[in-house]
Amino acid sequence: MRRGAETLFLGSYVNKIDAKGRLATPARFRRVLELEKSNEIYCYPSPDEPCLDCGGPDFIETLMASIGGLAPFSRERRVLQRTITSRTFIVSMDKEGRIILPQHLRDHAGLDGEAEFSGNGECFQIWAPQTFKRVMADADGEAAAAREKLQNPAPMIGGAK
Repeated sequence: MRRGAETLFLGSYVNKIDAKGRLATPARFRRVLELEKSNEIYCYPSPDEPCLDCGGPDFIETLMASIGGLAPFSRERRVLQRTITSRTFIVSMDKEGRIILPQHLRDHAGLDGEAEFSGNGECFQIWAPQTFKRVMADADGEAAAAREKLQNPAPMIGGAK
């Protein structure tokens, strides 16, 4: 399914974590979640990076459907499903759009005082700002090479989205 730009998590935003552990969700990301009619964010520690993978209900449902596409009794499916589902934490936004991340999630991402929300299309990540800066500096060359391999998307039949 093709999503419109208004339904994508785009941009990067650094916000402070207050003394009570509250963290403001960027307004742009709150608008995307509102389109999903949700004030909940599904977060889990990335299994391969020092960050949190996050999104709304559409994100977690798509992820679970993807995992469901693996062979039903394969070790690969069991391990991935267990890793994601047992570590996913659902956080709710308050009226001001703030969330409280549990300590174990903050520890995984190395969050202390500030957090960087990084848009990733249908989902987003939360990083320690200095870690994200290093990761992005390392990624620039790979991103340039990958961009050269992009091809035009297949035309939509009947102009449907």
